[in-house]
Amino acid sequence: MNEQKKYYYRLDLIRIVSCIMVFLYHLNIIKGGFLAVCTFFTLSGYLSCISALRNNKFSLKKYYLNRFIKIYLPLLVVVSITLIIFKQFNSLTWLNLKPETISVIFGYNNFWQLGAKLDYFVRHVHSPFMHLWYISILLQFDLIFPIIFVILKKIDKKIYKNSSLIFVSLLTIIMTSLFYYMSKNQDIMVVYYNSFARSFSLLFGVLFALIQYKFNLQIPGLLKKLHKVIFNFYFLIFIIICTIIPDNSKNYALYMIFITALSVKLIQYGTVKTLQNDSLNGLIKFLSKATYEIYLVQYPVIFFVESLLMKNNYKLFIISILTIIISYILHFLVNLSTKNILSKIFKIIVLSIIIIFSGYILYHEKDHTKEMKELENKLSDNLKLIEEKNNNYVNALKEEQDEWNKILEDMKVGEEQVAESVKKMPVVGIGDSVLLGASGALYKTFPNGYFDGKVSRSIIGAEDLLISLKNDGKLGNTLILALANNGDYSNRVNTGLMNILGDREIYWVSAVKADDPSFNTKFKEFAKGYPNIHIVEWEELSKNHPEYFYADGIHLKEKGQAAYANAIYDAIYNNYLNKFKEEQNELIKKHEEEKKNKITFYGNDALTNSYSYIQEKFEKASFNAKESYNFTNLYNELKEKINNKTLEYKIVLLFDQKANLSNEQYNKIIDLCKDYKIYICNITNNKISFENENIKVINFYDEIKNNEDYVSADKIHLTKKGNQKLASVLINNID
Repeated sequence: MNEQKKYYYRLDLIRIVSCIMVFLYHLNIIKGGFLAVCTFFTLSGYLSCISALRNNKFSLKKYYLNRFIKIYLPLLVVVSITLIIFKQFNSLTWLNLKPETISVIFGYNNFWQLGAKLDYFVRHVHSPFMHLWYISILLQFDLIFPIIFVILKKIDKKIYKNSSLIFVSLLTIIMTSLFYYMSKNQDIMVVYYNSFARSFSLLFGVLFALIQYKFNLQIPGLLKKLHKVIFNFYFLIFIIICTIIPDNSKNYALYMIFITALSVKLIQYGTVKTLQNDSLNGLIKFLSKATYEIYLVQYPVIFFVESLLMKNNYKLFIISILTIIISYILHFLVNLSTKNILSKIFKIIVLSIIIIFSGYILYHEKDHTKEMKELENKLSDNLKLIEEKNNNYVNALKEEQDEWNKILEDMKVGEEQVAESVKKMPVVGIGDSVLLGASGALYKTFPNGYFDGKVSRSIIGAEDLLISLKNDGKLGNTLILALANNGDYSNRVNTGLMNILGDREIYWVSAVKADDPSFNTKFKEFAKGYPNIHIVEWEELSKNHPEYFYADGIHLKEKGQAAYANAIYDAIYNNYLNKFKEEQNELIKKHEEEKKNKITFYGNDALTNSYSYIQEKFEKASFNAKESYNFTNLYNELKEKINNKTLEYKIVLLFDQKANLSNEQYNKIIDLCKDYKIYICNITNNKISFENENIKVINFYDEIKNNEDYVSADKIHLTKKGNQKLASVLINNID
């Protein structure tokens, strides 16, 4: 059998399984399917080189034509059909359509994605072409490889027959080392998309092809007998690694190098034996012939199906079926190696119409790169501004807290000083013989006091003295009156007394065995009309204390005098203490109200973008904006602030669809913040509603629906006009 016509079915098996691994990875079913791309690269490098080596009349023209038909034409058709279909979906957003499509067509998509800072491992479908970085590296390889091959072939003939082998060996070592070095010192996407770094897998395939061809590499006898077992063993390891290794592994570079080396072993044992069973040959060929088209088609299908409102299980089924069907139709359509001239002409016409029409669409499509760059710069500037403002906010908050702590400390000291202040108070005491008898105890209790007691003095008898003291400026603000013992009760007289005293603090001492037995009761009723009259309940306090009194039960012994003075002191002290506590409570209440008026905003790009407009309306608010906010880190951040008692009372949540917060997740946040007032500003088409008193949903999406100029080209971020309106809506809805 001619070597060139041999069919190594195991190579197609490798291709089929690798295709499945990548497809399942793109569907988020397995973790490590991305590793199978290394196998594709290795297989491509091997087949390109071995085919060129076996072709004695290698032609650059034929090589490029072959690659154009097999690689580039299917790519061009998939790109064209995707553009045409996309234009039928008004609800879909593909912001980078023009620059991304151009990068795919001209084979530099990997570098474009790197410049656009796209992350292949985010697993969020924001474009139908996010997988085509691989094709770009393949096209770059196919552009350079034949030229280098021709040069090395000539060097082999003129200088040394194994020059190409030495060169490729050194280059493989250098590029593998470069890949590993970059993986330790560069961002993963810089490594993943870099053509030079990723070329190590292609070079592994090329190197093995050179070794196999130049040395007619054969598997030793015993191993050759066990080639099926060994191949299956390697194949099993390959499947297991692609299934379980996560794309966020710290050792991703080592796994990629290992898979590349393993792919070489699979190729080695995959080229041991051909398959003799023609029917099985046909089945494997049929399954493998559209693997390239499946790779091209899968992400466009995923992109479009993901926009449909249906359960994930249904989506997976539809994506799988559509991908397979479309891939085989596409394979048939781009296969121009048919003997039927009419069929070939028909295909060429159809393909030409598709490509030309898509070219027309692409030409007229607006490039939003500049606009989005401006938005990116704005977001970046706003994040810096938010950080700066938040630092100022934190410092101001600390100063405010320090000031409040000092107030609290002063309150404690002040409360302790009330007793001392009362003792030092310049009180004035006017009374009858009971007060006169207790004057010594009163002076001891109030060293700075002025006391005047007179036998049988009544209210009327005290009026002239009070007027005289008042005129002389000696009456003071705190006045003790013990005038209930003598005379009858009279509203008119009491009123006249209060006209003299005005709004001074009056401490009225109730009498024991007064001439008018109803005097105390009637005066209490009278005092209700004067908030500045405080009753010293001496009659009540002295009950059951005969030891306080002389035989008449009115005048006081030494022990009674001390109790009398203490009763008056306690009345004054309690009054001033209550006033002090009222002031304290008023301050605390005011502080609590101020705390309840504090607002904090949480959001992703939606908040960052609108920050400058919202900040104008809410100058004293706190802003927490992160592009990476998701439910987990938002929940944990809120929980930490609640535990530390540093969370503002009013919480405003402003997230676009990138955060992907569900009603269930919002409910968990609401439960966490049950003692806080929460405002959820909805700028997405998700229906958000909650039956909770402390929740208010501000539905800004209706504004967006009715005003197209409120949202930018990406259908996510708000325009200047939209942000201004948002700020107004927030100020009107946050109470």
